[in-house]
Amino acid sequence: MRSAVVAGAVALALSVTGCQSAVKQQEASSAGAKPTDVGVLTIAQASDIQPNNVLAGRLGNASWAANVFETLTRYDDQRKPQPLLAKEWKVADDKLSISVTLREGVTFQSGRPMTADDVKFSLDHLVKSSSQVAFIAKKFSSVDVTGPTTLTIRFSKPIPNIFDLFEYAFIVDKDSVKGLADGSKVIGTGPFLFKSWSPGSEAQLVRNDKYWGPKPHLDSITIAVINDSTAMLNAVRSNRSQIAIGMNPVDIQSMASNSAFSVVNTSGSVYPLGLNLTQPPFDKLEARQAVNYAIDRARIAKQIFGAAGVVTDLLWDPTSPGYPKDLEQRYTYDPAKAKQMLTAAGAEGTAVPITVIGLPQNTSVAEIVRRNLEEVGLKPVIKVQETQGFDQIQIAGKLGTAFMPLHGLNGLGASTLMDSLPSLRRGNSSKFWTDEYQALRNNLLAADTDAAYATALHKLSEYILDQAFTVAVVQALGQNVVAKSAHELTWTSRSYLDAKSAYVDH
Repeated sequence: MRSAVVAGAVALALSVTGCQSAVKQQEASSAGAKPTDVGVLTIAQASDIQPNNVLAGRLGNASWAANVFETLTRYDDQRKPQPLLAKEWKVADDKLSISVTLREGVTFQSGRPMTADDVKFSLDHLVKSSSQVAFIAKKFSSVDVTGPTTLTIRFSKPIPNIFDLFEYAFIVDKDSVKGLADGSKVIGTGPFLFKSWSPGSEAQLVRNDKYWGPKPHLDSITIAVINDSTAMLNAVRSNRSQIAIGMNPVDIQSMASNSAFSVVNTSGSVYPLGLNLTQPPFDKLEARQAVNYAIDRARIAKQIFGAAGVVTDLLWDPTSPGYPKDLEQRYTYDPAKAKQMLTAAGAEGTAVPITVIGLPQNTSVAEIVRRNLEEVGLKPVIKVQETQGFDQIQIAGKLGTAFMPLHGLNGLGASTLMDSLPSLRRGNSSKFWTDEYQALRNNLLAADTDAAYATALHKLSEYILDQAFTVAVVQALGQNVVAKSAHELTWTSRSYLDAKSAYVDH
């Protein structure tokens, strides 16, 4: 079984006990700082929370979901799975099943004990959700409960990325799961209780005094939705908020020199430009390839993201196994060539509506892309769509002629990303799918050595670049601004905040 997260043919027959931090941790801001068991942590974020999409990777949920819900395992900083709700596990010798033993004494915030039946329900529920890793759960042959705290998951063939699924699969309360749809009942096993939510405005968590693990220090966490970049900057500077998530990159750079704050890097994201093959001019391959030559990626990376920007034509994490570095700048910035190709394709002067998710970074990137496309003869029109509305039409695969989403990479390997990223999976808004694409994807999943995996990924990457149905405009590390009055904040591999050990100065 080849891991999709770490290089090499990794034997996943693990039996692990104990617990280890799976995060990048913020250091204490001052020598001798000690935890206090009172205090409110306030978070300012650009996106509203989405309880109805808690099983999917949504930026608005990064601040709270891992504090209310928990997963079976969590990756440590070496991308090794460590116990959380699962106490131990063992993969069968034939790699066709994994047996899981749960931690005892865990209760939902309703007071009901968590059992193996809840894990089975959660995995079944995940299959029907919009989760980016639902495709992994769909490959299960069965989930068999063998006792109150034991279950066995069976596969028809080895699943190399099972722990990617575990990293994303929050265990939900089957008795209240319908309440996630409107946020009326949000119940997990985590260290904080979901107290209230005013859509588009604010959400509040409070300490779970019956948490199965060490009790949190904080009394509560307040999440303020602030989608105006100036207002968010003012909230952090005035210490009304101790964390900013989704801040405008220019403002992040300005905060980096302020000694009262730190900029915490989390796992990266890719900013793609999707092109719909059923809409002119992108029904022509030459027009799609021309767009790649038209975009000034280096300018975007430097001007918008500074040191956090990564210039690459690829959608894979540059640190992931098999990353084809020789392809990362396949398309050079060449506006003259782009203009010539568009003219040859009969596309010059074509109006191109571009649907953009309404996050500060995306709108900043979109403005430079708009100017780049104007310079080569297209007539782009930016259409900003608020986050939740964008997500809904992205899931439906109906984003229009061109579109600019945001995809978190979260350190995942290409064999997971090719199905978890909406721009690459079946049903994508580019309306792209061919037999050759399917075969190349299958070859990547079947690779059982490092060399075979690297070869398969190179061929798949070449094909995606040649077909140009999605354009990797830029990659950037995630960056959150954190006041040094907040201590012991940790971030999971998927960039979710874990505040169970956090405290704030008074």
